This record gives sequence, C-alpha cells and structure tokens, in this order.
Amino acid sequence: MPFAEDWHDVYELGIKPACEAAGMECARVDEQIFLEHILKRMYSQIDRATLVVAEMTGRNPNVFYEAGYAHGIGKPVIFLTKSGEDIPFDLKQYPHVVYEGRIAKLKEELNKRIRWCLAHPELCVGIRDGSELPPELETMATQIENLLRANNWERVSFERIARLHPSFTREAAERLITLAPKRFRAALIKREGKRDEGLATLLPSVCSRIGS
Repeated sequence: MPFAEDWHDVYELGIKPACEAAGMECARVDEQIFLEHILKRMYSQIDRATLVVAEMTGRNPNVFYEAGYAHGIGKPVIFLTKSGEDIPFDLKQYPHVVYEGRIAKLKEELNKRIRWCLAHPELCVGIRDGSELPPELETMATQIENLLRANNWERVSFERIARLHPSFTREAAERLITLAPKRFRAALIKREGKRDEGLATLLPSVCSRIGS
C-alpha cells in the first residue's frame, strides 16, 4: 500500500488489527529496520509471507507491481479498494474487499478473508497452473473447453457458460480463471454493438470466433 500519512488510519485501525485478530503477524516494509535495497527487502518479505494484502485504491503503480510479483510466485493476495469503480478490468475476476472508506467494514471483511485463506490454503493462491482444480471446477473447465472446440470459438461470455449448467455461475467462472491461468483468461466480448465479459481459452487448437 502507499506509505503516505493519508493511509495511516486505514493501516493502523483496519488492516493491521484485522490481521492480528486472525492470529497473523502484520508486516510492512516501512516499519522495519534493514540494510539491503528496499526492493530486495520487498521481494524477501513477499517471499516469506503467508499471504499478501494489497490496497488498490488509486491504482498506485508500486502497489500493482508488488501485487503482480506476489501473484507471479503463487502467493495468495487479498485486494482492498475504497470503490469498485477503481478496479481495472484485468483484476475484476479477483474478489476485492470494497469498503467504501469505512474502516470498520474494512477490518471486519478483511479478517473474514484472512481466516478463509488460512482455512482453505489449497484454494487461496495467486497464480496456479490449473493441474489441481477441485473436481467441480475441473468438470466445468472440461465442458467449457469442449464447447469452445465444438464451435471453433476462442472466447465465450459468462452468460453463455451459465447455460451449460446451473452451477456454472459467473462467480465459478471467475474462480476458474484465477485457479487455471494456463487454461483460461478474462476476456471482453464485443459484437453487434453488444459489450459483454467472459473468458478466453489459451488452447492453441481453437480459432478466433466468439460465442456469446
């Protein structure tokens, strides 16, 4: 998160107490004494962390960089933001704690997310290869891939995926994108004046037609 004074209460009254209430040690680089370069310290702290909390409000480039690094090495990342309008498209598939500037709400919701991650470490990972999907998501992934192959589609909307089975909700599809980044990614769909959101396959055997 930014280290500016404006964020003092968010950290001291929201983030830090939420972590400690879940039995975790909360560490921020500017609170520590160290001799190495700050980037090296940041890398080592993320490497050591059980999970990372990223305050995304304002789209701070340093925060984006650090959150991306954490995702790249497979660390769970819990995203925070004051406004849902501040979430860029590439990150919309990841759940965010949208606390609307209310620190009490931030503290409560963040604590819940931390406890969930600790209870479900196999599901709370930044970037995975999709090789160990839960059975219900593997079934969903296979059916989506079959649909795309059968129609020579490259991408398909969340609405179309939901027609395959009642359990194939948008939330489930977004979770699939998170857990299987080597198979699927988020995608925008634009055709005939309609703008929609969905997922795209990374399989090389399909072409670029769009299923909506």
